[in-house]
Amino acid sequence: MDGLMMLSQMGDPKAAEALNAFAKIVTKSPFKKLAKQADRVLLISEARNVLQGNIEKAPALIASMTKMLAADPDDIQTAQLAMQLAGAFEHVKGGETLSKKAYASFGPLLAKSSNEQVQELSKSFEGILRRLDLPGNVMKVTGMLLDGTPFDQKTLKGKVVLVDFWATWCGPCIAEIPNVLEQYEKYHDKGFEVIGISLDEDRDALEKFIAEKKIPWPILFEESAGGWQHPMATYYGISGIPTVVLIGRDGKVITLDARGENLGEQLDVIFKDAG
Repeated sequence: MDGLMMLSQMGDPKAAEALNAFAKIVTKSPFKKLAKQADRVLLISEARNVLQGNIEKAPALIASMTKMLAADPDDIQTAQLAMQLAGAFEHVKGGETLSKKAYASFGPLLAKSSNEQVQELSKSFEGILRRLDLPGNVMKVTGMLLDGTPFDQKTLKGKVVLVDFWATWCGPCIAEIPNVLEQYEKYHDKGFEVIGISLDEDRDALEKFIAEKKIPWPILFEESAGGWQHPMATYYGISGIPTVVLIGRDGKVITLDARGENLGEQLDVIFKDAG
């Protein structure tokens, strides 16, 4: 089965068909470990089908994944597959609701696991679901600024705010900076603010980068819990950067999709009537 899986992953359609046929037989095996692997193979195959355009079958796929998790919440491979599936829906057009449903369905099952690795995954599920629930709700932002003083979110009252999770070692983050700078210069005087949440671990490197790029907005940085362990990153289940959140004047999140042209388009609408 491993050989067929490798060929299938390389794009061999005949291998994929043979793998599915073989897996359907193996699911009935008396050897539980082998049968479980076959179940995962079939679910992965169905996930590919759904994510490649048959999105109407997603609810049934989520139900199958939930059933598999419930049968053995201690299995780390099944738990990791559940996380990959829920995350994949985030990147499908119109898949935000499905992603939230998946995380909400899988998370409680993982939380009950006696496997510590699985329990850790369940914590990240909580954070991701918290982030996906942000649109239309207030986003809490706390932490220490780069200069060592505590950040006060009250200073943002009445402003349009872009919260940007980033790092100096992140290529796409660096590529997005000129766009954010352009919008900042265009709309800052009208009430647009940016708050960077750095996932860097090296303070000196971060300070040097900010000075070189002349980044004017506040940066949150945690020296004692840097990188992916930044409290805001774990609280909102950040697993990839850049991740941005656009907040309206009323303090409620407008969108989680405010990069590239989308950022400018959103701000143009918001500040359309500004003097």
